[in-house]
Amino acid sequence: MATHQPRPSDEDLLDYIAGRSSPEQTQEIEAAAKADDELAADIALMQAARGVLGETTRENAPGALGWARLERQIDAEGKTAPVLSTRPVWQIAAASAVAAIALWQFVAAPLVMPDGEARYETATGSTADGPALTVAFTTSATEAEIRALLVETGGQIISGPSALGLWRIGFADEAARDAATERFSQSGGIVESTQAD
Repeated sequence: MATHQPRPSDEDLLDYIAGRSSPEQTQEIEAAAKADDELAADIALMQAARGVLGETTRENAPGALGWARLERQIDAEGKTAPVLSTRPVWQIAAASAVAAIALWQFVAAPLVMPDGEARYETATGSTADGPALTVAFTTSATEAEIRALLVETGGQIISGPSALGLWRIGFADEAARDAATERFSQSGGIVESTQAD
C-alpha cells in the first residue's frame, strides 16, 4: 500500500526548478514526483518553460555583476532620498487653507479695499428695489405667451427660474403690479400662481 505524500508548495517547486532548494527538499520533491504522475508532469512542464524562457532572456540578462551594480545604486539612492513629511495630508491642506485666508484677510483685502467699503455685487446683478411678483408659470405656457403677457402688463423678469420654477417679475410701481396681478389671474392657463413681494 503506497503512502500519499503531500504536494509541495508552488514556492518549493519554483526553488526546485531554479536549483535553489536544499538537498533534503530536493529529495522530498523528487520522491513526491515519483509517487504522483500529475506532479511529475507539472515539474516537467515547468522545467521546459524555464529552459525556453532562459534561452530567450539569456542574452539580455544582467548577470551577477549587473545585479550587484543595481543593488548598490538602489542602496545609494535610499541613503540620499529626502525625508518626506510624516504629517497627514489633511493637516497640510488645512494649514495651507488657514495661511491663504490669513493672507487674504490681513494683506490682500486691505490693499484691494483700502477705504473699507464693500465692493461686491450679486452674481445675478443688481435686483430691482421696486414692487415685484413671484410667479409660477404653467408647464404648458410657451415663451411667446409669457413674453406677450409681460409686455402687456409692463413686467420685467428680475430673476428666475428658481429651483422650484419660480420667476420674479418687477414693475414700475405698485399700481402696475396690482394690475398685473389681476391680469395674471385671468391669463387663461399661462400663470399658475402669483405672490406679491
